[in-house]
Amino acid sequence: MSVNYAKAGVDLSKHREMHKIALKTIEEVAEKLGAKLGGISGFAPHVLLGGSELALHVDGVGTKTIILQKLGALEVAGWDCIAMNVNDLACGGFKTIAISDYIAIGESNPILFEQVMKGLAKAALYVKAPIISGETAILPGLLNGVDVVCFAIGVKHAQIPGVAGEGDVVVGVESWGLHANGFSLVRKIIEEKIGRYDAVIDGLDLARELTKPTAIYHDLVLEAGKRGLISSATHVTGGGWSKAKRALGENLDMVLKPPRPPRIFEFLSSIGGVSIDEMYRVFNMGIGLILTTRPENLEHLVQLIHQMGFNPHVLGRVVPGSGLIHLEVEEYGVKIQI
Repeated sequence: MSVNYAKAGVDLSKHREMHKIALKTIEEVAEKLGAKLGGISGFAPHVLLGGSELALHVDGVGTKTIILQKLGALEVAGWDCIAMNVNDLACGGFKTIAISDYIAIGESNPILFEQVMKGLAKAALYVKAPIISGETAILPGLLNGVDVVCFAIGVKHAQIPGVAGEGDVVVGVESWGLHANGFSLVRKIIEEKIGRYDAVIDGLDLARELTKPTAIYHDLVLEAGKRGLISSATHVTGGGWSKAKRALGENLDMVLKPPRPPRIFEFLSSIGGVSIDEMYRVFNMGIGLILTTRPENLEHLVQLIHQMGFNPHVLGRVVPGSGLIHLEVEEYGVKIQI
């Protein structure tokens, strides 16, 4: 039997309805308070204070922590928590200047807590942003595992329009693996089809793949923005490649040819009976960051990506359209419209 994200407990259509409710609430509160907000519905919503733009972002690691705890790798949860936040802020041109955390545990457990904090510390040092506060919640009866959430404050550092232009080249930056989204589906597939997270199948070490950290693109995106090399940046997280639609508006499309995804994605699709189009709607499929750039800037952008330690892939172009993403996945002989 085939599996999809909805059957794993996450209905993306209802999730979008919840986002609309949140957006309506945010706009109503801002209007009543006379608050000046910007970037709403984007990667880095912010408030205008005098002449400054300050962004406050919150995100967590989600159900990946269940697997990380079982495999003794909760340090990755601390790293991922910060990565998810700072990557989003950078896509809006914001440099992270401070971090706060919220760690909820079902019972007092200093050993697990210390693992998470070690990961937080490593990521905070990587982006050079201090952890200035946090909350540790002990929630017996509400939680059985660990929930790891971070808040990040950012200041405007680079002007990234956030809107692609017709004729822009689309460049993908390689991910380090699954990152931290889609794990409700990952868990359902492996628990039902394999029964354990530490299996090695045809040379594929599941424990190694499932505990890979999320790549931090923060410095790369901000540097590309400062140099004027990009028109938009998309952090590929929940919703997969559909996230890039934020850069298109209603009159442009992306026509892309993705590279062959890493084995873990092919394995999950095959063993779980997950369709290829569903895979691209849920996972990053080996591309954790999507950038758009003018053709004359392409060479410089590719050089910068290499210099920052990542692998780039030229994916395609931005063309006239209606806000859709067209994927031609040559390895599977399928065309997908998102």
